[in-house]
Amino acid sequence: MVSKKILGLAVAAAFSSQAFAAIDMTAGTNGAGTGAVTVAKESVTTAQVTSGLVQVTHATAFDTTFDLGFGTSAGSHAFIRIDLTGGAKFKTGVSGASLTLTGKVAGVANDYVVQVGQGGAAGDTYVIFDVTAVTAMTQGQDVVLDLADIQLSPTSGAGMTVAHYSTSPAAVSATASNTTGALATDSYNFASVTPALKVNISGSDKTADVNATPVFTQFTGATPTATLGNVQFVLTAGAITPAGTAVTLLSQLIDTSAGKSKLALTGDLSFIGKTDAATTATKLTFGGVAADVAGTASSIVSTGMLTDLSGQLVEDTTTDPLVGNNVVITANGSDAINAGSYTLTFTPTNIASAAYGAASASGSIGSILRNGATAQVPYLTTNAGLNQKLVLVNRGSNDTTYSITFTPEAGVTAAAGTKATGTLAKGKTLVLKAADVVTLTGGTRTAATIVALAPASVIDAATQTVVTDTTSVSYGSNDTVNLTVK
Repeated sequence: MVSKKILGLAVAAAFSSQAFAAIDMTAGTNGAGTGAVTVAKESVTTAQVTSGLVQVTHATAFDTTFDLGFGTSAGSHAFIRIDLTGGAKFKTGVSGASLTLTGKVAGVANDYVVQVGQGGAAGDTYVIFDVTAVTAMTQGQDVVLDLADIQLSPTSGAGMTVAHYSTSPAAVSATASNTTGALATDSYNFASVTPALKVNISGSDKTADVNATPVFTQFTGATPTATLGNVQFVLTAGAITPAGTAVTLLSQLIDTSAGKSKLALTGDLSFIGKTDAATTATKLTFGGVAADVAGTASSIVSTGMLTDLSGQLVEDTTTDPLVGNNVVITANGSDAINAGSYTLTFTPTNIASAAYGAASASGSIGSILRNGATAQVPYLTTNAGLNQKLVLVNRGSNDTTYSITFTPEAGVTAAAGTKATGTLAKGKTLVLKAADVVTLTGGTRTAATIVALAPASVIDAATQTVVTDTTSVSYGSNDTVNLTVK
């Protein structure tokens, strides 16, 4: 069996200075091979596509080294058949000079002679080389195929099958999938035209603080600034353009000039703007770059965007950990920070004459929550024989709102009543009948959660239950339970 050997694509550790060798099929787990070439699909222009195939040129990336496959005595022949699969074809074709034996000298007076027996022309998918050993060769002798260009399918990965035969008829009758009679074979998925840009969007929840003055004008931690989330622009390490240039810049895949590709944050941002539009724009930043200045508005109300991505950090798949670009918002200090969810959308503008273009991306970048006083009611009933009430007390110096949600038993439906939300006036007590708070179907009891948008230290809560069933031995009795407010 052939010792799989194709010299590999080596990517320098420094992202900005990549160097290309060829593909190494002997590396990887159990010699499965590493270093397949990625041609960045976003970088392909219409001029680089002929008859549906991408025309790719690179001086060394496709150079292929493999073993001779079997030992040959002086004067004998080895027939090497190379098949391209996945729609790949030779671009300018190969000749006898395209195949060399490492450490040996070509020529009838030297070590070996190579000629093309069949195939190998531009547009062909296979070639058969006839290698004549002038001097004896070993099975492990390295053989190098010099490929400076290739035609690749934009939809299928390209594979290469190398089969070694001792006779010409066996090599001629073979195919990539039928290598009967071969003394050794090997194959590798060596190239693909695939997207080289991945956009990762992530986020986390932030909390507007009820203890701020005024209420909810800062985030927890006594700060007006919060990082909502992050967007990462990640390039496939080692990817190339069809012209053979290493892909290291976002501008090679999308148009990063002003007014083109954009990031847009959607959600309620009315609390960040206060004065002029230019100042407002600085309250929303993407990777430290201020958002676009609104044309006429003094604040960014629903969508803040950045339409110049040239200042964004770009990393590659070898970066660990990825840093990305933080999306940061700053409240204006006087308007309450609104609770709500936020979405970040990346909309690319393709490079000039792009054949395929880049994909857009969108995802949740987190939510803004509000903290406040919470009380759990383990038992709330609308039983006709009981009169249950909720008692809420606001000892603070500001009016606040409250809301009540429900967790009913299985088979019971709870619908919020007219008093499930409302206002707690400053320095006042509010008494709510259970029947006004919730309507229950399929049962008469549920659990409930009370949330008041005020510090827990100024809110009290309790339940009071009076037995109104005249037939009950407990008629007229009442029970008051103080609830823990957190």
